[in-house]
Amino acid sequence: MADVIVGRFALIDLIAQGGSGSVWRAWDSKSEQLCAAKVLRQRDSADLMRFVREKGVSFDHPHLLTPYGWGAEDEHVVIAMPLVSGGTLESVVKKQGKLAEPAVVVLLDQLLDGLSHVHAEGWIHRDVKPANIMFAPRGTAFPVSRLADFGIAVHETDVRFTHVGMVNGTPGYMAPELFSMAEPAPSHDLYAAGVVAMVALNGPLTLHDGSFRPDELNRYLQGVTPKLSAVIRRLVAAQPEDRYQDADTVRRDLPRVPQGYPLAHADGAPLNLQDTLDPLPPDAPGAARPERPAPQPAGPTMEAIRSGRVQQGFSSGSPSPQTGPQWAQQTLPQDAPSPQGVPSPQSAPFNPHPVTATRTSTGATGQDGSTRRSTMIAVALGTVSALVLGAIVAIVLLLVFDNASASGLFDGGTVSSLDASFAEVERGQECVPEDVGVIALTSEGEYLSCTEAPDGEGLAFS
Repeated sequence: MADVIVGRFALIDLIAQGGSGSVWRAWDSKSEQLCAAKVLRQRDSADLMRFVREKGVSFDHPHLLTPYGWGAEDEHVVIAMPLVSGGTLESVVKKQGKLAEPAVVVLLDQLLDGLSHVHAEGWIHRDVKPANIMFAPRGTAFPVSRLADFGIAVHETDVRFTHVGMVNGTPGYMAPELFSMAEPAPSHDLYAAGVVAMVALNGPLTLHDGSFRPDELNRYLQGVTPKLSAVIRRLVAAQPEDRYQDADTVRRDLPRVPQGYPLAHADGAPLNLQDTLDPLPPDAPGAARPERPAPQPAGPTMEAIRSGRVQQGFSSGSPSPQTGPQWAQQTLPQDAPSPQGVPSPQSAPFNPHPVTATRTSTGATGQDGSTRRSTMIAVALGTVSALVLGAIVAIVLLLVFDNASASGLFDGGTVSSLDASFAEVERGQECVPEDVGVIALTSEGEYLSCTEAPDGEGLAFS
């Protein structure tokens, strides 16, 4: 039987373990879903402070992973987060290899999207690194990454708890000014995001404290398209004033990857993010999910009811507009009088043609015929009006779109020069302003982007 903490979190199997605690796959009986439960002992005050800070940070954002619940029992405390089991960027790069440029652009954009939300709420993460970027197990589908571990995050309104002579963060991902005890700032997270991008492009790097040397940047960004290279260089600028100050500006400057573009590793293998956890044990909480109720048969159509092909206008398991649900009908005694003299469903026989059975007078028949003629005339007039109106609308649309297509195709104003299904180009191929920053691929597998032509005249892929 699984250990249950605070009567809610049933620990199933261990995911990871460190000096301050462990992370478990667990079943949350309150939300009735699997979760990641971080468990630690209350005896270590420093770890407990980090724990308290992390449980106090909560964001509802597709690229952020923060706690949604917590509890404490005896000497243990636990926080629960959504279970994201596709691995981390660190593990993907180590096991499967560095990423091709378009994949790096997509993941960097998602990271910046999350950081933009964090900074807008007044928080600074302070520990952005590949090990804290987690993936959903989506196979070769478009990746979804989430920034996790807000254990040392600080809010702009917080009193500084940092001890004199100490800095917080991971070496190699910390902005140079932090070693001079600079106050936390959003640009520090952006600096780390630039380092993350270089690790994704190159694979694991030997990082050091302080700023990058020019020869290091040239080596790490060799072969990277000029647009992305310029963005990363500005992200990791040595001087804070030369660095990006907000994530939204970085996102606007990033190259654009066409929708549906195949994301891959640098060796051409597709980016494939599989579940890194073993299947649940068969007797584990949450392993046997309740089956969905069998779909109820659909009731008869109104056409069938109107034509008299059915004897009941509702399915046997659904409530009737006249009699209510079956349980209500069953509680009424068979000999109970009907309210206000209305015949009960048991005593009143069903007649599929009530109107026909009661209409016997010639006056009613004549009135019915007159009504039918009026209805037919109204239907005919409506049909003719719809046809005329439809023809007018079609002519107008043809004129409008014909002009727009002609101006786009022949004036070179608004139509992309790329094939929307797969952006394959040649070096030096002309492009239009709408393609500036777009990453494209040559037939030899080289990534290019639409930039100003070398001669300064026009735009071309280079």
